[in-house]
Amino acid sequence: MNIKRIKNESYMTLIFLTIQTIIFVLMQSGLFGDGQSATTIINFGGLYGLQVVEDPTKLWHLISPIFVHIGFSHFLFNSVVLYFLGKQTEEVFGHLRFSIIYLGSGLLGNCLTFYLDTYSISAGASGGLLGLFGAFIVLRFLVPNNAMIQGLSQSYFILMILTLVSSVIQPNIAFWGHLGGLIGGALLTVVLGVGRQSFNKHLRIVSFIFYIFLIISTIFLTFAKFH
Repeated sequence: MNIKRIKNESYMTLIFLTIQTIIFVLMQSGLFGDGQSATTIINFGGLYGLQVVEDPTKLWHLISPIFVHIGFSHFLFNSVVLYFLGKQTEEVFGHLRFSIIYLGSGLLGNCLTFYLDTYSISAGASGGLLGLFGAFIVLRFLVPNNAMIQGLSQSYFILMILTLVSSVIQPNIAFWGHLGGLIGGALLTVVLGVGRQSFNKHLRIVSFIFYIFLIISTIFLTFAKFH
């Protein structure tokens, strides 16, 4: 199978980068307080589970943290990874599939954090980025004869393991967000496939149902814990 670039420009990657850059600049501008304070992080869309539990209208905080970063090093690292990994993924999957995988992975990562780490404040693109790793790992089973995909998948598998291990070892890193993102990326890749290649219909349906189940159940169970 020859996977062709959809277009030379991976414009969705650039759009996501632009959004998170604008948000970061505004946070650091000083116009809204200390850019690394809990208040500023939450006001700009960071996830604080208890706030969402107390005010369900804040459920949009389950998707917005993808574009919010805490400190320059956090922003810079995730931006560099998104630029290279995002462009590569978008070229393989196309604009729409890439966007669904990236945002859907981040969403599931935040939902898992919401349920299992409700008292923490979290933000960052890492869940979505882990989802892109997961996408390439699944893709190797869909296109086993593509040398480029096999090579990328092997490299990203190693990076995925190192990232998850560092999530456990290092403090203040949202392990559940990373794990949820990885699972989300894998499931959504099974659902969407790539190009004209896809998994069998039953596996796609089961994967989609399981993805939706994880989203709904984590939200429901979190609210149930506090009510």
